[in-house]
Amino acid sequence: MTHARECYRQLHLYLADSAGIRWAQQQVTTSHYLHRPVDTRCSLLVYLVLLGQERVGTLIFGRPEAQRVNGWYGSVDDVAAGHCPLIRWQVLNLARIWLHPRIQAGGPDYIENAATFVIAQALRRVVVEYLLLYPPCFLGEPYELVDCLSYCDSRVHIGILYRAANFHLVRENERGIQTYARPLRALSRVERQAVIQAAQVSPRSRHYRAMRAAAMWQQGSLFETVTS
Repeated sequence: MTHARECYRQLHLYLADSAGIRWAQQQVTTSHYLHRPVDTRCSLLVYLVLLGQERVGTLIFGRPEAQRVNGWYGSVDDVAAGHCPLIRWQVLNLARIWLHPRIQAGGPDYIENAATFVIAQALRRVVVEYLLLYPPCFLGEPYELVDCLSYCDSRVHIGILYRAANFHLVRENERGIQTYARPLRALSRVERQAVIQAAQVSPRSRHYRAMRAAAMWQQGSLFETVTS
């Protein structure tokens, strides 16, 4: 147990910059079973897994490609209509996890349960760091991350890691692609205030708020014209 604790102290996550993201995408393209990078249009946040100062893995998060899943998440209107409990901005996707074989079973620097350890660390951090990197646009709508999902091809893997990391199986499609999910922790008061402040000054968030305000003004002007 003492050895394991020492290994965990050396194993930590680093929020990747653009160069780190390129490295992570190269690793998953080369070594992950899907052999392709994550689509950058999913608004990626990437953690590098470091053993001491050496890169030994990565976790890549992004928005789910599916904008709605009936009974789970969808649009604000979907929630209002009772079709699902969450809007899509409350859901995040763990799109890739890759660890170097050297820290896996049989490797020279094997760390027991390294994958579940780094997943737990990442999920604790990502709830706030993702929203600081991509601040919400509309603070009057739900924006805190509630669920993290991840996909597993059951023709290749049987989901042992997800179950060990406290994910539960949500569904499986006809192609054998399983969707796992895990609830995320709530923001603390300090974290929530930091996100609100980031949203207030974010050029992207301000741009979308301005676009919505302009559209509402045009719609109101059109209504006045029609009824006058």
